[in-house]
Amino acid sequence: MKLAHKYGLHDHPNGRSSHRQPTVTGMGIILVLAFIVYLFWHPFQMPSLFILGFFMLTMVSFLDDLFFLKHSLRLAFQIISVAMMVWQLNFQSDGFEAIALGIAAIVFGVGVLNAYNFMDGINGMLTLHCLLVLASMLYLNETLVDLEGHRISFTDSHFLLGIMVPMAIFGFFNIRNRALAFIGDVGSIGIAFIILFLMYNLLITTGNYTYLLLFSVFGADAGLTVIYKLILRENIFVPHRDFLFKKLVHLKKIPHLIVSVMYFSVQMIINLIVIFSMPKAPKLSTQLSVLFMTAISLIALYIYVQTTTAKRRA
Repeated sequence: MKLAHKYGLHDHPNGRSSHRQPTVTGMGIILVLAFIVYLFWHPFQMPSLFILGFFMLTMVSFLDDLFFLKHSLRLAFQIISVAMMVWQLNFQSDGFEAIALGIAAIVFGVGVLNAYNFMDGINGMLTLHCLLVLASMLYLNETLVDLEGHRISFTDSHFLLGIMVPMAIFGFFNIRNRALAFIGDVGSIGIAFIILFLMYNLLITTGNYTYLLLFSVFGADAGLTVIYKLILRENIFVPHRDFLFKKLVHLKKIPHLIVSVMYFSVQMIINLIVIFSMPKAPKLSTQLSVLFMTAISLIALYIYVQTTTAKRRA
């Protein structure tokens, strides 16, 4: 905090901001420090290209916190970093199928990075979401078993705990009515890259695609908002107030923390259902049915809230 004040690392409000006063940003650097500490105590646990991609991505993101970088430059580094991570994933396929899966994973991954980047605009939103997702993954990593009852894991639990600690520390400064600090691009992009890596490993290890629902609430908001902006032919990489959670704050005048807790609560209910109600190895048809029904429910909820918000604005 003192270094940020000393070097003028502040996020100044503008027409698209959700805050009204200059606020310290770039606190996500503690996530990078935690990552370094983990690598020091647990070397050779993480894939080399994932590590390289993380540091390359967070370095560019931190520079963007200090100075404005062109959207095209940031996007290029995001694509390269995600591609490096995906390269070392074991999709258990080859040929055209592997290429198609790789491209889909890169496109989806870049979308996740940018969605998380915009989530930092509301106090508590990113922190509560990430802690919930990481806690859900930690539980799964400690309890997953295969069909024969043998324990399986998709990552190192120490890594999950090591990432949760800096997010909790950041929460102390951010989960309040007037945030003392923002995580910045270095933090939002960094944690998104980590969660993306963990999610891909979870899906590959278990073959259970319903785990995508572990971050489905904000995913639905981000995805539907992107579709809306693409229809309007607007730049989806430019900061805006079209996300539903931002409209709830700016149009319905609901306090930041209440909106964050609302999103957190709905996501927690979904996570509990997915973790404790789904069978160990559901059939693909069951997975697709669950994903479809959840998607329809979230889309209906999104449209309903958007409609009521628009009526209030009118």
